Amino acid sequence: MASFGELLCNHTDELVNRWYEWWKKEGPELPEMTEAVIKDHLPIQLRVIGEALREGRGSESPRKLWEHHRRLDPEQRVRDEVPIEEVVREYAYVIEVVRSWLNERDEQVSVQDYSFFSLAIFELAAESARRFAKYQAEQVARDRSEYVAGIAHQLRTPVTTLSLHVQQLERGHGSPDPRAVERLRRTVDRLSRLVDGILRLERFKPDELPVHPEALAPAQVIGQLVADYEHDASRKGLRLDISVNRSARMQVDRDLLVDALGNLIQNAIKYTEKGFVRVTLEEQDDEVVFKVEDSGPGISPERQRELFRPVRPGQPGGVGLGLTIAFRAAVAQGGTLELESEPGRGSTFLLRLPRAVRAREGVTGGLVETSLGNDASPRVH
Repeated sequence: MASFGELLCNHTDELVNRWYEWWKKEGPELPEMTEAVIKDHLPIQLRVIGEALREGRGSESPRKLWEHHRRLDPEQRVRDEVPIEEVVREYAYVIEVVRSWLNERDEQVSVQDYSFFSLAIFELAAESARRFAKYQAEQVARDRSEYVAGIAHQLRTPVTTLSLHVQQLERGHGSPDPRAVERLRRTVDRLSRLVDGILRLERFKPDELPVHPEALAPAQVIGQLVADYEHDASRKGLRLDISVNRSARMQVDRDLLVDALGNLIQNAIKYTEKGFVRVTLEEQDDEVVFKVEDSGPGISPERQRELFRPVRPGQPGGVGLGLTIAFRAAVAQGGTLELESEPGRGSTFLLRLPRAVRAREGVTGGLVETSLGNDASPRVH
């Protein structure tokens, strides 16, 4: 009669297929993600356990079986966003499948061998959880480091501009040039808005942001923002156009509107090397649509799916904090942020806001993780 170790080694494929059928019958929550996580590695893992039993190591601790990285790949599971509880449940299916398979065949195995097998599967799930926790902690540390670096990068430009304006004033004689004073004021305003936006990003979730609507003319807000960024655009030789209905009125939070539009305009200027950046406004029934269009390089479909993911400013090709702040400002007011873009044909961001935004007092629960939930995902076309 074959030993338990030989049974596992000789019938690996059959057991994996049985596990797969069991897994499908149970209805996994994330079938497209979890199938390969276990199935691709299970044959190796079953043979590792079988070989250990066949070699008489059933009295040893099975923990050492999983010290070799090649025998499982939890990092792939993390990259695929498969929850650890899903993996633990699927390894539990392995034990159930092997137990029922042994009963069907009326195979007699020793308590010691079966205990070793069960503990080996348990240790496999535990090792996956340990690596998952380590990987996640390292990822959080990397993201936080990149996040802080992104904040520093965002602050550097207005601080440098502010320093240059102050030096110009110091070199002047007599009364300061009113134009220089106005540029200084606008730079200070930009810096203040950026700091306020970052603080709101850190302190509140999108659905907890305080919203204080006021009656205003959106054309006036757009005009002020365009004036603030006109110097940046002209320095790159870009046209900064406006097409708005000056009679339009809405009830909206001015600070959040400036957060959203200001960052969209800044991003458009930043990533457009030639041509134009255009800001338009359309009134549609009970909502107002702000469009920020550019003649930049456009965004690939793959990159579009990454744009609104959790803040990781240090990633290659990342857009920093701007889009995150803009998106949260839209969601907080019951609006949406959409993207229309094709490589080589520029990009258009559409900020849709209700004509009359509802007021809300902020709910402060301490710092929140700077990520965007799936319930508030933007649309891309």
